[in-house]
Amino acid sequence: MKHSLFCPGLACSLGLALLVIPLAAAPDEAIQIQVLPGFQADLIYTVPKDSQGSWVAMTEDDKGRLITSDQFGGLFRVTVPAIGSREPAKVEPLRMPNGNAGKPLPGAQGMLYAAGSLYLMINGGGNSGLWRLRDTDGDDQFDSAECLRKCPGGGEHGPHGIALSPDGKSIYFAAGNMSKLPDNPGFSRPIAASEDHLTPRLWDPSGFCKGILAPGGYVCKTDLDGKRVELFAAGFRNHYDIAFDPNGELFTFDSDMEWDLGLPWYMPIRVNHVVSGGEYGWRSGAGRWPAYYADSLPAVVDVGLGSPTGVLFGSGAKYPAKYQRALFGLDWAFGKIWAFHLHPDGATFKADKEEFVTGKALPFTDALIRQHDGAMYFITGGRKSQSVLYRISYTGQDSTAPAAKIAPAPLTQLRREMEALQELGNGPEAVAKAWPALAHPDRFIRFAARVAIEHQPAAQWADRALAETQPQAAIEALIALARLGDKPLQPRLIAALERFDFAQLPAALQLPYLRAWQLTFTRMGKPAPEVCARLADLFAPQFPTADLLANRELVTLLVYLDSPTIVAQTVPLLDATMDVANPWAKNDRQPNCQAIAYAYALRVARNGWNPVLRQMFFSWFSRTNKWRGANSYAGYLDNIRTLALANCVTDAGERATLATLSQAPAPAAAELVLPKGPGKNYSADDIAALAKDGLTGRNFAQGKAMFSSCLCINCHHFNGTGGNVGPDITAAGSRYSVRDLAENIVEPSKIISDLYQSEQIDLKDGGQITGRVAVEEEGKLYVMVSALTPDVRVPIAAANVKSRQPCKISMMPPGLLNALNPDELRDLLAYLLSGGDPKDSRF
Repeated sequence: MKHSLFCPGLACSLGLALLVIPLAAAPDEAIQIQVLPGFQADLIYTVPKDSQGSWVAMTEDDKGRLITSDQFGGLFRVTVPAIGSREPAKVEPLRMPNGNAGKPLPGAQGMLYAAGSLYLMINGGGNSGLWRLRDTDGDDQFDSAECLRKCPGGGEHGPHGIALSPDGKSIYFAAGNMSKLPDNPGFSRPIAASEDHLTPRLWDPSGFCKGILAPGGYVCKTDLDGKRVELFAAGFRNHYDIAFDPNGELFTFDSDMEWDLGLPWYMPIRVNHVVSGGEYGWRSGAGRWPAYYADSLPAVVDVGLGSPTGVLFGSGAKYPAKYQRALFGLDWAFGKIWAFHLHPDGATFKADKEEFVTGKALPFTDALIRQHDGAMYFITGGRKSQSVLYRISYTGQDSTAPAAKIAPAPLTQLRREMEALQELGNGPEAVAKAWPALAHPDRFIRFAARVAIEHQPAAQWADRALAETQPQAAIEALIALARLGDKPLQPRLIAALERFDFAQLPAALQLPYLRAWQLTFTRMGKPAPEVCARLADLFAPQFPTADLLANRELVTLLVYLDSPTIVAQTVPLLDATMDVANPWAKNDRQPNCQAIAYAYALRVARNGWNPVLRQMFFSWFSRTNKWRGANSYAGYLDNIRTLALANCVTDAGERATLATLSQAPAPAAAELVLPKGPGKNYSADDIAALAKDGLTGRNFAQGKAMFSSCLCINCHHFNGTGGNVGPDITAAGSRYSVRDLAENIVEPSKIISDLYQSEQIDLKDGGQITGRVAVEEEGKLYVMVSALTPDVRVPIAAANVKSRQPCKISMMPPGLLNALNPDELRDLLAYLLSGGDPKDSRF
């Protein structure tokens, strides 16, 4: 394997090898990059941050030149040197035509060069949406800008990536969960999106995405002129990019809600096969649908923690066949490019994952296979961090001849036939064609068939659904009827479901059967008390079952039905139950997600309590005090406890006693190690200079102590502990150089993520308050005015609010490092960049 800076002779041994490449624009700490044997990494260009910004998107034009986008600025065209050449890259700014406000368009987060035009997904600045740029006068500059379709939204969860369909006739684009649907969509393949929670959902304790409802993040399809836009799939959290395989199958790499780690509704970052009418289950707060819900679709592969950005297939790469067929996914947070090796699995795929490129100070944002030379090019950047452009070429001995396409999944054709029935213009015959597929063993085929049926008026097929006797087909049909049928059908729907005995159903049908019951109630309302009592008597003997996931749904269903026994059945399981996520390994720090799921359901139970059960239930909370989760974990548990006190206890005196019992004992105060100093007013240049010779031989214990004494731990989650006001910075060393990290600390207001931005709130009575709105409820806003005291929240009457606007000043105070002497600061930097690992080479 070779790595180079356009110079030969830097040979590396077999296995994953480490190359440290010093960058002129980042002299404080070298970028570290690891590639697989036989691959070579070449640094093509270091982006001057002050003049060319931080690059987040890239495409290739018809002349083989790269066009890149600064997240907050303009476009740049890069003429790259040939592989093996010593020539430098040529980078030139492109003239940006004006947008809606008469000013040059801001940065794009999605780019596509096709049919002689440059398509941009503009994010923010009043211009959010799909734009087309053209060169109308032949001067090799874009002089015409046309907004093809507005997509309201902005920020890090706004409109994102664009992809050209394999036939070159359509454009698909992705938007995160804080984007509204494009204006005037002509057709929707997924229909009747709703929240569908039996019990009231808890919103994120910090208020993130509160009030944002389905469909969440989405993928739309349009023609090259943007004349007809249709919603293609939805239910994503924040998928930044999309890519087609050579067979025309679409994929994305969706993000997790990292703040939810340790909670039963946490779902890791994952690759999704994006199909027509697809629903992928994102709902805000604790409402995230589990992957087993029959009316959503599962992942191709779960990956873990991370921050997905660009995705691409290796098609056209001069790589070994394995990598030509691979789906590559970029992770901004942990500095990785994954290679996902897909394997047909029925009508969809499964995948194995492999680390293709890893590194330090490499916040990957986008990549492509350049068709002119068959190499991968990737860029880094985002949030004004340092950007670089790299090329990954293959120099090994394996053949790089064009590989045959991976075979379509065996049932792809049948799935596509069902998806075609979803299209506009199909009539009642679509129901007859799709109905047999409701009983198909393949989940994706059943899903496509159900969506096709749902596109036809429910009155045309309701009787058939109610009369269906084949269990699999009946459950799918009744799910469709619950979602689309008229409310007066509920008694007949209940009777149809009662024909099946939960205990006698195959295990694979029990969860879909329970979901059909849930949808019958979420869509059609709560039945009369006598019906609820009868159904509670029907299901109570089924709990607990051997299936822990079915137990979660049974508890929720029985609480909803006001079962008089479910509290007594469930409370003893809080300390006795195994955990779905990790049934064998238990430790004091690992939350038991199964027990939390039970407590979440019981928080709204009103029947069946007695003083002994209440004491058992509320004492459980105090035994969870050693468990550790991510940013929102503690707030969710406290909100479950608080709501349970309000719902389950009627006597004020008993409530006060149980509130004390349920409080987790305060952790022992750690002895604060104060800096020895003397300090100084550090600049980013000063900090970069301290690390210019590398951070080796540092003191781990002192670095950890300084993390506390500088109050970092009050606001930031790090290695499983800390505050929740700012972002989790455990992986800061994977995405930031020392200089970028220093700028974030010394100049916290230079770039503020919209996830952590505070607001300036002007009041009608003439007052003003600045802070972050933590909660909005019952006509009041509760504002956190200091990051260092996040539990202190100032209430404001919503009726007194005149205006709200983003604040340009970070809640993070400057000068936090100024008490440290140089050695203490070096130790802190090493601690941060190591992710809190005492075995890191820096120590």
